Amino acid sequence: MSSFDQIVNLIADDLSAVEAKLTENTASEYSFVDMAVQHVVEGGGKRLRPILVVLSAKARGYEGADAHTLAAVVELIHVASLVHDDVLDEAAIRRGRETLQTKWGNKVAVLVGDYLHARVLSMLVSRRADDPAMAILADTTQAMCEGEVIHAYKSGDFDISEEEYLKIISFKTGKLIAASCTLGAILGPHDTQQIEAFTTYGKQIGTAFQIVDDLLDFVEDPEKLGKNAFGDLREGKLTFPIIHTRKVCDDNEKQTLEKVLNPDTDETEAITFVESLFQKYGVEIHCLEIAQSYADRAKTALTNIPQSDARTALQNLADYVVSRDS
Repeated sequence: MSSFDQIVNLIADDLSAVEAKLTENTASEYSFVDMAVQHVVEGGGKRLRPILVVLSAKARGYEGADAHTLAAVVELIHVASLVHDDVLDEAAIRRGRETLQTKWGNKVAVLVGDYLHARVLSMLVSRRADDPAMAILADTTQAMCEGEVIHAYKSGDFDISEEEYLKIISFKTGKLIAASCTLGAILGPHDTQQIEAFTTYGKQIGTAFQIVDDLLDFVEDPEKLGKNAFGDLREGKLTFPIIHTRKVCDDNEKQTLEKVLNPDTDETEAITFVESLFQKYGVEIHCLEIAQSYADRAKTALTNIPQSDARTALQNLADYVVSRDS
C-alpha cells in the first residue's frame, strides 16, 4: 500500500462525509445542470485540499463535522477554478475524461464554474460574518483570480523570471492549498503560532505541488496524468522546468527554445528539442530537488506541533506531493 493510500485510509470516514456534502450541496432540480455539475464534481482527483483540511483539523485536536463542510467548500472552489482553466487553455481532457467545454461548449463550462462558486456562497451563508473562515476564503478566492489574471497577462513572456513565476503560482495554486491547512487549523483551540505553522506548511507544499505538476506535463505518461501531455508547451507557456532550462542553456539553445515555444512551431520538433535540453541539463532531477526542498521546509514547519497520526500523515503527504506520478 502506498503512503498516499495509507493517508486516505486514516481519514476514510471523513472523506466519505466530504463526498456526501459535495453531492448534497451541488445537486440541482434541473437535470442538465445536475448532469453537467456532477460531471466535474464526481470527476474525482485525489481530493488533496479536503485531505489537508481534515488532517490539519485532526492535528489540532478537532474531530467535528465543520471540517467536512470546509473541506467541501475548498474542493468546490478548486473544481470551479479547473473548469475555468480548461476553458482558457482549451483543454480537451481532465482527469481522464472529457472536459465540460469539450462535451457542451465554453458557455456551459463557464456557467457551471460560476454555479459552483454560487454553491460555495450558499454553504457559507449561515456562518457568522466574523468567522475567520470567511476572511480566509475571501482572501484566497481573490488571490486565485489575481494569479490567473497575471498569468494570462504574462502568457508568452519568454523573459518571465523564476521569482515572478513562483509568485504567480503562490497565488494560483499555493493560496488555496495553504488556506486548506489554515481552515483546518483554526478549528482547534486558538493558538496563533500553531495556526501559522500550518499556513506555512501549506504554502511550502503548494509550491512543491505546482513545480511537480509543471514537470509531469513534460515527463509523465498521459494515461497516468489524466490529460494530454506537453499541454503547457503547446500553449507556449513558460513553467518552472522551461524557466530553469532557459537559465542554464547556451545562447543558441535559448534562441531556439524561444522559437519552439511559439504555438505555430511544429509540435514534434518542439517536443523533441525540449526533451533533448531536459536530458542535457538534468532538468527533471533539478525540479524534483527544488520541489523536495519546499516539501522539507513544509515538514519542518510542523516540528513544534504535538505528535499525532495526523501530523505524521501531513509530513508523509509533503513527500508524496514530490514523488507522485499524476
